[in-house]
Amino acid sequence: MEPGESAAECCIREVMEETGLMVTASRLIGIYTTPHRIMVYSEHHRFQFVSMLFEAIVTGGQPGLSDETSEIGFFTRDEISRLDLMVSHIERIPDVFAEEQAAFVR
Repeated sequence: MEPGESAAECCIREVMEETGLMVTASRLIGIYTTPHRIMVYSEHHRFQFVSMLFEAIVTGGQPGLSDETSEIGFFTRDEISRLDLMVSHIERIPDVFAEEQAAFVR
């Protein structure tokens, strides 16, 4: 997140930067963090991620790749189950399809 930016604004910016798509953040699906996944960059630089997952609606742009993406696509739940994903992303997929109105906090 950039200083002065809301969570929804960060979502919109990141999607544009990484995919070329313009979106609106329509719903917060969940907030995720765990003390069991600490990132260590040096003896003095340790941190714990806090991630927010949004449902987003594509409003424009052209799909494309960036320095942070190697592929882009839209997938069914079955197709997602066959993708090589990071563990933290796999853990969030059931929340996407749960159709809950309240955000998950995990």
